[in-house]
Amino acid sequence: MELRDYFGVLRRRWPIVAAVTLLALLIGSAFTLRGPRAYESTVRLAVSAGADARADTPPYVYYRDYYAWLASEYLADDLSEIIKSDAFAADVRNALGDSTDPGAIRQVIRTKKTHRILEVTVQAGTPEQVERMATAVDQVIKTQGGKYLAQLASGSSQIARIDDPAVHPATTTPSQILDIALRGLVGFFAGLLLAAAVEYFDSRVRSAHDIRRSLGLRVLGEIPAY
Repeated sequence: MELRDYFGVLRRRWPIVAAVTLLALLIGSAFTLRGPRAYESTVRLAVSAGADARADTPPYVYYRDYYAWLASEYLADDLSEIIKSDAFAADVRNALGDSTDPGAIRQVIRTKKTHRILEVTVQAGTPEQVERMATAVDQVIKTQGGKYLAQLASGSSQIARIDDPAVHPATTTPSQILDIALRGLVGFFAGLLLAAAVEYFDSRVRSAHDIRRSLGLRVLGEIPAY
């Protein structure tokens, strides 16, 4: 088929493409706007490591604050990886007091570190669940952190929660718009495929070009469509 043939198919079958695209947009909007599919909560923690006792004597005293800050960042790095482990997820499950699979808990916990500030984000299907999980994560970090890191067991380091966990929908407005647009794009291509299928099974002849292409015969005359 030549390029003009494709444009001809699109011109004849545009109602099919438009209908399928509109249907996909309506269905996508209904599924997207019916409510958030998940909720999330973020807990921000300040991690600080105490200075070494040797830092009070020269020449270490000059670098005491620097080494303390550096140790705090390393401690936050290690803690961010521990939070994503199966062992930590099992402790969170025990704190929740249910039989949730630790693997499922580990998949809904995300961490982000900015210097000595550690952000822990959890997701769940309901606001109550995500609030309970955020509280359990905070509790496990504070009460059982020494089981994973010796610095937290020695008492020279501390973890302080600087923000209370706030529950909000995990789906934002930009992501909803993008989701609807992608569903509409899928519907558009599905409409093109459906239009091509309808055109393929349509055996009607509409122009002299169709006769030459299909039958290989020369057209002697044509009556204009007045």
